Amino acid sequence: MRGAFSPHLNQGVSAPHFLMKTEQVMSVIRECVEKRTFCELCLYYEFTRRHVLPVAAADDRFLAVQESDYRFDGFIIIDYRHVDIAVELPEKYSEIARLEGLFDGIRIPPVDISGYRSVFAYLANSGTNIEVEICSDFDRETAIFAGRAVGASEYEFRFLRFFTNCVWDKRPFNVGYDRLRAVKFGSRYLEIYSKYLPNCPAPPVRN
Repeated sequence: MRGAFSPHLNQGVSAPHFLMKTEQVMSVIRECVEKRTFCELCLYYEFTRRHVLPVAAADDRFLAVQESDYRFDGFIIIDYRHVDIAVELPEKYSEIARLEGLFDGIRIPPVDISGYRSVFAYLANSGTNIEVEICSDFDRETAIFAGRAVGASEYEFRFLRFFTNCVWDKRPFNVGYDRLRAVKFGSRYLEIYSKYLPNCPAPPVRN
């Protein structure tokens, strides 16, 4: 619930006692992009924290590399408004990552994150398998689906999911951008499944 204290941030990190305004979250993310340092996020719709390395920031959302136990695991795109707390991790954290070579060879995808239509047009036309986090109709629960974007319009994208048995769904469905919580791609999970999936039966629609 917004306005509640979040206990999830690591000890030793100077965290705010109350949830942050969107403008404050944006400021932290932009600073991390500029300094190329790690950030810890708490999101209002889940009870865990995420460590990310922000690499690009637009007016409404940002692109970051996901990190766990000093291992990079793909990219995430998320709106500032879905972040309750964003705190820059201590410089030592980023220093260790650099010494371990995590910063070597990061290739930032050429995706325009200024709008979700351009995000999903890029993902559809590049044939990239993705995970999407979508809220329920009542904004109380979040469902996670793996699959591929096969088209994008001004207010929604078309999504064809696949299942853990490596079978594609029979037909795509539409998802409004207002129901979107996060987009993830390039993770180890997706890369492994992508090796064993049959060809996507729905070709991308050029946008």
